[in-house]
Amino acid sequence: MKYPAKIILFGEYGVLLGANALAMPYSSYSGQISLNTVPNEHSLELSESSHASLIKLGQYFQANISTFNYLNIELFELELKQGLFFQSTIPTGSGLGSSGAVSAAIYDRYLLPGSETTDLMLIKHRLAAIESCFHQVSSGIDPLISWINKPILIDSPNNRIREIDLSSFFKTYTLFLINSNKSGETGMLVANFMDKLSHPNFRENIENTYIPIINQTIESLLANDFSTFEASLTEYSSFQRSHLDWLITEQYLEHFEYGISTGDFQLKICGSGGGGHLLALAKDRNKAEIYFKLNHLDYTVVN
Repeated sequence: MKYPAKIILFGEYGVLLGANALAMPYSSYSGQISLNTVPNEHSLELSESSHASLIKLGQYFQANISTFNYLNIELFELELKQGLFFQSTIPTGSGLGSSGAVSAAIYDRYLLPGSETTDLMLIKHRLAAIESCFHQVSSGIDPLISWINKPILIDSPNNRIREIDLSSFFKTYTLFLINSNKSGETGMLVANFMDKLSHPNFRENIENTYIPIINQTIESLLANDFSTFEASLTEYSSFQRSHLDWLITEQYLEHFEYGISTGDFQLKICGSGGGGHLLALAKDRNKAEIYFKLNHLDYTVVN
């Protein structure tokens, strides 16, 4: 079974503090568990790296054995000895959920009989525990998206998750992935964000300004209120440009500013930022593409 990459449309970082989040699978990239497979010369280095990271995951399981009583750790360790690795096309450090896909695959393969549940919040909690091996702190959204393979709303205040329909959104907006061609270090970036929360001014700004912007953006999108959504989206991009600029690769700051000032498109970080991809949203696809081409931006349209 293949586990897709993910795109967090809205809610990155804020969801760690109780904001809502909107996310969707992105099947152009995916990965799957491989066992007793001899990789070709092009994939050998990647498979060895994946195997090494899974060995670390096994050590993490052993160090926190009571947390993972829903997983068959013995089978996992047995298959590790047989050369287990995660065969993936999802680029690491891209903001597209490479570790989330791994975590979803591990959960699916090693879930103990009798531990099954339909409670998506519980599954999210379990997946977050697995992914925390890679990122220290995980919301569980990335692996949940890979596992459920459908667009979802994380309704944090009401402690629930529900599937959503994004068809009206995609009829109105074009979504672009812009590749910075620089890898982001998710674990370090999340740790840095959590550290900054110890500063009262930063935390107050996140809780009193950023989170309401996130929630308003999501609420207006789901209501198909695209005039309110447009205004909220501009606020979203402006906040990240002004207050989360350390998560934006420096040469892209001017593109943030251009989008905010013209309204031709809006940029935002994708995932943890710090490299990887950016997201761009535009009502007028042609205007956005003309700008991207003139400025030699490496972009892909998300269908």
